[in-house]
Formats: sequence, structure tokens, C-alpha cells
Amino acid sequence: MLSWAIHRQPHFKKQKPNETSVWIYGLYSDTKGNYIKKRIVDCTGEEITKEWLYHLGVPTALIDKLADESSINTVPVYMPFVTSYFMPRVKGDRPAVVPIGSANLAFIGNFAESPTRDTVFTTEYSVRTAMEAVYTLMNVDRGVPEVFNSIYDIRTLMRAMYYMNDKKPLKDMDLPIPKLVEKPLLKKLENNWIGELMKQQHLL
Repeated sequence: MLSWAIHRQPHFKKQKPNETSVWIYGLYSDTKGNYIKKRIVDCTGEEITKEWLYHLGVPTALIDKLADESSINTVPVYMPFVTSYFMPRVKGDRPAVVPIGSANLAFIGNFAESPTRDTVFTTEYSVRTAMEAVYTLMNVDRGVPEVFNSIYDIRTLMRAMYYMNDKKPLKDMDLPIPKLVEKPLLKKLENNWIGELMKQQHLL
């Protein structure tokens, strides 16, 4: 199972305009490929590229040329436990940040079980577990910061919309709104609290 993603470009500050960064992820590291008959852990970067191009439907006659190091640079990285973060678990599978009765021992990071409403695989989770450990063991009367509920914050959603559309206001976006109603609709938004929020997030 091979997945891939091309995120917003440029992905790196020093990336050239004619370069594209691609993330390729092979889930079953012990399974031989369909085109390169080797396990992904035994493949060079060029061979991983060839397997990827094959799954993209590139004609096999062109694969060798397109996977050549003059066209692409693939850097293999082996992360054997990366999906273990997301394995099903129940209470007790992972240690509490500060185990019951502990006076000088704590567990921090993404494999400690924190009661905060956070998700693993984030820097924030690691920071919160460290704060929880220090505050608990040192008897600091301070709460760990709440997880930011951005999914329910209309300002954050508007800001995301603005950045996802290359910092364009609504009038410059290619929206599926009939031209007949587009201007009256945008005019109506300007004179209420929703319009004010949209102005703050540069959508109007």
C-alpha cells in the first residue's frame, strides 16, 4: 500500500520554483512491490521512485528515464513504528504521565496517556505531557493549557480558507457561485457581524 502527497509548494524555504517536494509512504514494508520486485526496505531511492511512477500509471518505457537522479532525488527514511501511535488501545495500555503513587517518576511524550483532549502525533501532546508531569510532581497549582478547538472556531476556518486560496479575498476566488448572485451576496455580507469577521480574516 503506497500513498503519496504533494503539499503546498514550496515546502522548503530554499526550494527552487521548478522543484516539487513529494511525500511517499509505503505501509507494508515486508511486501514486494508490483514493479520493483523487492521490499521497500531493500530499495534504493531510485527504485522507490520507479515503483511510485508505476502506480501513477506512467508508461513503463518512460519510468527509468523519469526516475533517474538527474530528474529526481528520493531519500528513503525507515520509520518502523510510525503508525503505532494510532493503534487501537484501552486504558492501561500506556502509562499515565504520573503513575498513581509516583513521587519522582513521570512519563512524557506521545506514548504516555494524558487526560487532555489532545491527539497523539503532535508536538503539543509532548509539551502538554511534560507540563503535566512538572506541575504534578512539583505541586504547581497551574492547569495545562486547553487544546485549542480550532475546528469549531469560525475565525480559524475563515483564516484557513484565505490561506488555502493563496491569500485571495472571496471576490478573487474561483467559487461555485453563479455570477448573477455573487455581487449581491458579497454586498450583503459586508454589513453584518459575519462580514466583520471576514474582513478581519482578509476574505472581504
